[in-house]
Amino acid sequence: MMRSQTNMNDINFQAESEFQPTIKDAVKFTELPEIRDTVIRIKNANYSIVSNPLFPKYAVAPIAPAKMQNEPLTKLYHSLLKVGYGPIYNMPYGEAWFNSTRSRDMAYGVHYKHFSSMSQLQDVGYSGFSDNEAELFGKKFYKKHTLSGDLNYKRNVVHYYGFDTINKIKDKDFTKQRFQLFEPSVTLQSHYTDSSKINHMIKLSYYNLTDLYYANENNVRLKTDLSTYINKESFHVNVLADYYNHKQPSDTTGDFIFSLNPYFEANGKKWHADIGLTATADIYNDTKFYFYPQINAHFNVYDNVIIPYAGVTGGLQKNSYRSLTNENPFLRPDAQLVNTHNKFNVFAGLRGNLSSSTSYDAGVKWGMHDNMHFFLIDYDSDQNQLDNKFKTVYANATLLTISGSVKYQYKEKIHFLAKGNYYSYQSTILGYSNKAFHKPNYDLTLSGFYNLKSKIIIKADIFAIGSQWALTKDVETGDSITFKPLLLKGLVDCNLGAEYRYSKMLSFFVNFNNIANMRYMRWEKYPTQRFNMMIGLTFVPF
Repeated sequence: MMRSQTNMNDINFQAESEFQPTIKDAVKFTELPEIRDTVIRIKNANYSIVSNPLFPKYAVAPIAPAKMQNEPLTKLYHSLLKVGYGPIYNMPYGEAWFNSTRSRDMAYGVHYKHFSSMSQLQDVGYSGFSDNEAELFGKKFYKKHTLSGDLNYKRNVVHYYGFDTINKIKDKDFTKQRFQLFEPSVTLQSHYTDSSKINHMIKLSYYNLTDLYYANENNVRLKTDLSTYINKESFHVNVLADYYNHKQPSDTTGDFIFSLNPYFEANGKKWHADIGLTATADIYNDTKFYFYPQINAHFNVYDNVIIPYAGVTGGLQKNSYRSLTNENPFLRPDAQLVNTHNKFNVFAGLRGNLSSSTSYDAGVKWGMHDNMHFFLIDYDSDQNQLDNKFKTVYANATLLTISGSVKYQYKEKIHFLAKGNYYSYQSTILGYSNKAFHKPNYDLTLSGFYNLKSKIIIKADIFAIGSQWALTKDVETGDSITFKPLLLKGLVDCNLGAEYRYSKMLSFFVNFNNIANMRYMRWEKYPTQRFNMMIGLTFVPF
């Protein structure tokens, strides 16, 4: 019950309740507290590991480490002998080689060859011939140089058989001609790998050529090739000093040619070019100076498949008794000798590889030439009673040449080559226009080679030469002779050869020549042999 408020100091409250508070008696613990450790100590334990090997069921074979080693060198032999005989035209053949085997210090050898025929062709004079040659060669290897030398001897006998047998000449010596050549040479070649050095090739050679008609020709020739690098470009200097003297019973001629040819070689990632100039002095009765350009460049368009090339060159060609009789052995000993001035040759073409085994090359060339040489039967000389010896004539000419070749090679088993040239001459010779006497208008060569397990070797060749013009006698009245051009037909010569290798030391061969049995003339009045064959063997004595 709440009373009314009278004064703040006189406020008293009184509570009435049935609850009686009491206090319980205190009880004391007499025991002291104890700390108990709950971690259990483990006594020292002794233990050991028992190891049992695990043997897998699969055994791994060890792999031998890779090793680099050279291929074994093929065995070389000291000698080789090859002999044969052609029964149709009575043709003995023999060839022998003797040489050193591998050596780091030197190499040397001897080579000898004989090939002859004692034949009589139909309706012409005695046509026998004999070719003999012997060669002694050697090389000495130094640390930075190679010194090499050669000594060659050749003896070639031919007969001027291009006459009608109505003359009934029985003395073979009357038409005999013999060429005898003696030729030593020495060459020094450097092998510097340092680009700052001047690499050099120096060759000194000499030859003496004589015949049965008292012609005597001597030649001394010095040729050098110097090369070094200027920055990253290769710089070359070629020097040529060529002197020859030709003696005849009635006349003596001499000539000296000096040439200087500096040029640069430049290379890029896909291109190559060489640019230079050739300066030539021809010292004969009077001195003539010539300058020829030298530009040659090619560009690899695509991965050696397409490589176009182009350039321009020129040069002085020496026409000596030796070079002319190598081309036509039925030349008169007193033939006129004049050097050919090749003003320039402009060329362009395309070459490349069609595959890893096939390559090609096709090009065209056009040039201007002063004093190009041609051959004609000499009908005017009293010394040529049988009208069967040739003379040289010279004329200015332009020559267009279109050439091409395809080569296929499959490992060492199959080789095939096809190449050909087409020639177009523009000239006037003795008043006859565009008659390039004894210059064929084309030539073609097809060659095949097949190797059957290195036991049987088969070779096949087809040679074709186009038609050519000759200037023959038309009418002879007293001291007057008239001439007319004569077109000589082209020729095709098919040859087939086979070799059986019984062992590395012994093999047998057979060759069939002119299988088509064609009678053709490379030179006017001089037919060649028809079908002929040769059988023989090759063996290694030691």
